[in-house]
Amino acid sequence: FKDKKNNLIVINPSKEEADVLMKRYRIPVYIGKPWRRKSLEEADAYNADAFISLCEKDTDNFASCLAAKRIFDAKKCICVVSNPKNVDIYKQMGIDAVISASYLLGQSVQSETSLASMLKTLSLENDKITMIEAVVLSNYKIANRPLKECRFPNYVSVACIYRSPDVIIPKGDTVILPKDNLLLICSPADQKKVMNFIRQEKDRAAGLIINKVASRRKGKREKDEL
Repeated sequence: FKDKKNNLIVINPSKEEADVLMKRYRIPVYIGKPWRRKSLEEADAYNADAFISLCEKDTDNFASCLAAKRIFDAKKCICVVSNPKNVDIYKQMGIDAVISASYLLGQSVQSETSLASMLKTLSLENDKITMIEAVVLSNYKIANRPLKECRFPNYVSVACIYRSPDVIIPKGDTVILPKDNLLLICSPADQKKVMNFIRQEKDRAAGLIINKVASRRKGKREKDEL
């Protein structure tokens, strides 16, 4: 969105994540809880064209959107939720758009082997925002890599990862696995570029190395759990 000359402001409760966002995207990031009035005031969130809440908890996202809409007069509020049951509930309570990766997944009746089922899109706010759901295949470059090593372009954001039965709000060290469902946010103009980026395949040699690293990580996690 920044490339489209939009005035983008981010509120993040983690100082570490805020520093990464500021350095990588060169955008203003305010440290605070976005559902609190003080944080929204510091970020000057008044009259925003769009307010998108991507917190880990559904209730935090709902509270953030409600505050942005009722107190700060945001024109469009978009809330990401992990529980698909909250989609209709939050809409009825005044949230303009509620997005759930598992809800979108449940809408698909196509064969999972077809490209149409691998990449699905949903347009919001008069086609100004596009949500893309992409299923990660094992031969994709991003498979078995931490998010921070995938080098996603700055015109797309990974909102969440649906890994049955869980919905994950990703961080830099979150490893993207085959069969993960990524929920991506971009502008309609960048949709094709995002799809091409996701579908990039790794070469065989690199794939073997990455898969070995992923196996070691999995083994370490299992050992730690024991």
